[in-house]
Amino acid sequence: MNVQIDFMGVIANITRTRKLALDFDDAPTLRELLAELERRYGDEFSSRIYRNASAPRRLQTSTRIFINGNVVDDRALEASLPSPPEPGASAAILVYFLPASCGG
Repeated sequence: MNVQIDFMGVIANITRTRKLALDFDDAPTLRELLAELERRYGDEFSSRIYRNASAPRRLQTSTRIFINGNVVDDRALEASLPSPPEPGASAAILVYFLPASCGG
């Protein structure tokens, strides 16, 4: 599965990029995707995504995560990222990380 990620605002400053594409063998959960991004971008990234560093980790309320245009919350962390909407469609999904300071 191909995941297209857009970073905005301060998160783009942390990642030093606005766009990233990642490939996974299977559909990852949102938590697995975030773990990969934490591995790449470190503690400063994770502090903008999560409220706390220890389990159970909860998403920041000041950062919005959109998956295919729909805002998600803590309930989405253990769910697999969605499959393409129809057979033959691109497996790419789009994830936006939008800090509240950007209008989110």
